[in-house]
Amino acid sequence: MKIALLFPNNVFTSPYLKYYKNILEKENIEYDLYTWDRNGVDEEGCIPFKNKVNVSLPLLRTLDFIKFRAFLTGHLKKNNYDKVIVFSGQLGILMGDYLFKYYPKKYILDIRDFSPVMNYFKNRFAKLVEQSFFVCISSNGFKQWLPPKGNYVLGHNIDIHLVEESLNNFPNREKTFEKKTLKVDTIGQIKDFNSDAKFIDQLKNDKRFEMEFIGFGHALPNLKEKINSEQVENIKFHGPYEKKEEPHLLKNTDLINILISRFDSNKGSTLLSNRLYLSALYNIPCIVNGDTEQSKIIKKYNLGIVVDRYEELPQKLITYRDNFCHHSFKNGCRAFLNDVKKDYSFFEKNVTNFLIAK
Repeated sequence: MKIALLFPNNVFTSPYLKYYKNILEKENIEYDLYTWDRNGVDEEGCIPFKNKVNVSLPLLRTLDFIKFRAFLTGHLKKNNYDKVIVFSGQLGILMGDYLFKYYPKKYILDIRDFSPVMNYFKNRFAKLVEQSFFVCISSNGFKQWLPPKGNYVLGHNIDIHLVEESLNNFPNREKTFEKKTLKVDTIGQIKDFNSDAKFIDQLKNDKRFEMEFIGFGHALPNLKEKINSEQVENIKFHGPYEKKEEPHLLKNTDLINILISRFDSNKGSTLLSNRLYLSALYNIPCIVNGDTEQSKIIKKYNLGIVVDRYEELPQKLITYRDNFCHHSFKNGCRAFLNDVKKDYSFFEKNVTNFLIAK
């Protein structure tokens, strides 16, 4: 048996690719990984479509996608794969007719976020979901906007080995909030200027708080311009980092900012951030928006603070600090990670069933 993995970006953008690769290698299944090299980066272990995306000209972007489809279909025809794993709803829609004809019930569709393309091609997307063996989703909140007829399996955005390591080494740290100043950090991709600007507005130049942005992203230049023009003094920027550095970078963090913008164009209220898992892994409380999928988890496992309005931030942070119960919080982290581990076992079982199904 031979499997094709179709991924529409560079490998470094996806921590979850290796979940599938690990299972395939565990089952001794041969596979090829096809990627779209959008950043001009040489990466090992994949067959890349070398083409930088032109974001400024929509017509050229459309042509790029047509070329990528031709690249993929050419390799699929040439190598006669038994089954396919398709990453993103957009790529699934692009490859839809080919999948329906040659791989009905012989492909997994992996969806990690929402795209308006899914609404533009609603019927094709519904058929894409229905014809799949199963659809992997990174948040159960996605079921609010996904087609009702689908076999959905939760696949968390976290390395299961990190989860197991954390569970085997509890407690990772004793959180006491003894410092006078609360350090609130934003780590990972810095891409949500709207939410991050509101977050900064509530805590800027307040001596009770320190802020640090750790990572990179397209919102970073505008955020730096904002803090310079407004002379914000209680904020730092760290820049890009490697995954293995996260425990060190977060060792003095009191809370993690996971506030996000919620627009219909991104279905932000249904997302689960990678930072949510960092909160549980490293025993650091987090801050999330109310009325979101993340807020349900925070309330269920007692992982941090839920705010309905950004204006509530300063007082809610202080109240949380003054009433913090480390024992209850630590138990919540452990319970959440144990449930993630169970979900991963179910995900792995479904991938294995996909591989052995005729």
